[in-house]
Amino acid sequence: MKKIWFLIISLFMLINVSSALAQSSQDEINDSSVQFEEWAKTLSEFVKDVRFNEKDVQNLISQWDDFNSFGEEQDTDEEKYIDFNSILNDSAYRSWAQSRGFDSDEWLKKTMRIMTMIMRTQIEASKSESQFDMTAQLAEIEKMRAQVGEEMYLQMKQAMAAGAAAMQGIDNSYKHLPVPTDSEKILLIKYNDQLMNLE
Repeated sequence: MKKIWFLIISLFMLINVSSALAQSSQDEINDSSVQFEEWAKTLSEFVKDVRFNEKDVQNLISQWDDFNSFGEEQDTDEEKYIDFNSILNDSAYRSWAQSRGFDSDEWLKKTMRIMTMIMRTQIEASKSESQFDMTAQLAEIEKMRAQVGEEMYLQMKQAMAAGAAAMQGIDNSYKHLPVPTDSEKILLIKYNDQLMNLE
């Protein structure tokens, strides 16, 4: 399950270090953005028919360590996104869920829906902050143009373009993520600290 956070953090890092990115990395950023957007679509489709309640959130928090340990055993390649069907078809996962009295399909879907809502919240927060930073950085670059020289200026502009591409990729993916219901929003606020401290 840490793979989800790895992917999100990786995208955010592309934005935050945009001033140091080289032009040669922009294709990689674009590729990662496209992959993340496609995965966001798959994720949204996977969780569309479930909603979570307070018991589901409490179960996730109480079972997280065991569930996360199981997830780590499945993480054989951090460059690949989570294959939900592969997990659901895994006998070890089904045994784990059954031993705790969970419906394996429903547990994974509700868990991923909760994590999706956390992801959505983090993207919302990062989008507004990054947009502000990007605007400020562009203004600073323009002020420094005469001082740093044209070559350095163009390199910095290219790096900013790469950062903008990363931001656009996140924005494109964000649009596909499901919106929490009113009752889910209340639970996300109530359990925010505990959910955000899951490791």
